[in-house]
Amino acid sequence: MTFFRRKSLPAALLRWGAWLGLSVAAYWTARLAYADQLSRAESLSARVRAVRLAPLATYYERLAEKRAESGGDPLPDLQQAAARDPHNPERFLQLGLRAEWNGDFALAEGSLLRAAGLSRLYQPKYSLAQYYFRRGNADLFFRWTRAAFETASGDVTPLLDLCWRLRPDGQWLAREALSLRPEIAQQHLLFLVRHQQTGVTGPLARHLAETARSEDLPVLLEYCNECLASGVGGTAADVWSTLCRRQLLPYQPLDAARGVSLTNGDFRIRPSGSGFDWRLASEPWLHAAESAGGWRLVLSGKQPESALIALQYVPVVRGRRYRLRSSPCSNDAPCGQGLHWLVYDRPGEVADIGRDTDDGLWFTPASDLVQLALIYQRAPGTVRLEGSMALSRVQLEMLP
Repeated sequence: MTFFRRKSLPAALLRWGAWLGLSVAAYWTARLAYADQLSRAESLSARVRAVRLAPLATYYERLAEKRAESGGDPLPDLQQAAARDPHNPERFLQLGLRAEWNGDFALAEGSLLRAAGLSRLYQPKYSLAQYYFRRGNADLFFRWTRAAFETASGDVTPLLDLCWRLRPDGQWLAREALSLRPEIAQQHLLFLVRHQQTGVTGPLARHLAETARSEDLPVLLEYCNECLASGVGGTAADVWSTLCRRQLLPYQPLDAARGVSLTNGDFRIRPSGSGFDWRLASEPWLHAAESAGGWRLVLSGKQPESALIALQYVPVVRGRRYRLRSSPCSNDAPCGQGLHWLVYDRPGEVADIGRDTDDGLWFTPASDLVQLALIYQRAPGTVRLEGSMALSRVQLEMLP
């Protein structure tokens, strides 16, 4: 009988130990659950009780939020949160921003450096660059700006704005972008163009065109459009031709020196309205549809007395003589009834042109970029033109 009693004693101790462990676990589970509930309460005192019950980083962070809402200083609570979660960059990021707000710049800088060192993401490095911008430390600002650009994956325009405010040097910014990933360098390119810096973006734009993928086309086409709108055709033509040569665009590369200046002259491809391709007027009185060997345009008769139908930017050689010929407009809207081709040396400035008896025209451009336009102009004594016309071929020849 004594043997069985001695044998059952360890088992009883194990049972009591297990029961005690479960009781302690249940107690702490209940305590943490209660602390979590208190940390979400609306009263400041409840959140203070929460960190006393369970001094966890998350609860200190919630206490800091409520203390700030109540007009108090959340900095000590944020310090406690960071101390209890020392490998979390977000804790140090919040601490650094609040410390700067409080004027504790040593704590702010140290905390932001800690956050940037713990994280490979963009935001901590961007926040550190912002800090040095606000402190007027250009050297450290640009150091952390580069680090931020190297890790960025989204919109970096706010950081580019800071760079421009501190150093409005388009050539320097374009040069810096050459070593960055294409998706970030593209943003540099558009930023510079929108700040009227097209004159310094040539090397960057050509570099991006040489390495572009199909998903990069929208940015490079926007660049071409911005350049053309500013009258800067040379670099835009280089970028466009590179994209064509690499078969990212379905057109023949341009080469004005060899007389290859017109794009999509046979209207084989639907006009894209971008870059050096045709731009058709988008108006309710004009309808465009594919037809055999070209495009059919239908005028409703409600168009203005003077209206643009189609336009193309064309790179040319200044001072050389050119001849433009087009296929008959055909059907019920012949070209002689108000439809004419014009050439603009600059927007709104018609080039000096002459017309042939076969509806062709010749001109000598005064610039390296012209606009070739098909316009409607109601002839005096006639009603507005109504009907369809076929666009099937336009030819531009550089004469000897």
